[in-house]
Amino acid sequence: GEKVSILLTMLHGTNPCERTIAAYNLSALDNQVVDELLKQLAKEKCLYTKIAICETLERGDQSTAVRMILYLGTIGQNQYIKLPDKVSAKKSYPLPRDIIARSLGKMDSSIFKTLLNVLETQDIIKIREVLDSIGFMAFYHKELSSEANQNIIYSTMRKYHQDDIILWKCILCLSAFPSEETKNILEEYVKQKNGLTADHIFVKEAMRSLQLGRLTSS
Repeated sequence: GEKVSILLTMLHGTNPCERTIAAYNLSALDNQVVDELLKQLAKEKCLYTKIAICETLERGDQSTAVRMILYLGTIGQNQYIKLPDKVSAKKSYPLPRDIIARSLGKMDSSIFKTLLNVLETQDIIKIREVLDSIGFMAFYHKELSSEANQNIIYSTMRKYHQDDIILWKCILCLSAFPSEETKNILEEYVKQKNGLTADHIFVKEAMRSLQLGRLTSS
């Protein structure tokens, strides 16, 4: 009780070192603590404090994840608001750019269902960012790339086919769900079926996803 209230006072104080120490020591993640960490993260300017808050949140459970999801796409200016010009040069799954999406993707894989639930919300901003967390988590936890889970990604692609960013992130996400079906969907893009040109990001991203998911026949 008393220790927590001292730490919370420090968390919102003027000294960044104290804020960082507080973030690392607020380990009992009840709802109040999670809410205070998120409130501070939303306005925090110091990089080290941000990292400390995120690392503490990443140790949380289902209920922590549910509260974090409320902040998806709302912190910072790092999110994609238009399609990028080129695909990631990284040899692995790209780290989510949204700070909350990044932390969600690094959490225990038991929260995966909670991430998938966001796809049912019709909240475009949250869906765009959670797809990064879903792809990232599934890429590093192969047991999550089940047929049921990949079908959820397919249906998200169909449902939001008019939203370029969601579609692009789904194409990327599919690299974490390697299957014959995925291969077929990605190859449709590579063949530029929908009147896309060879240098379109969808075409290039589909090629990258095929390689990343080791789905290329070559």
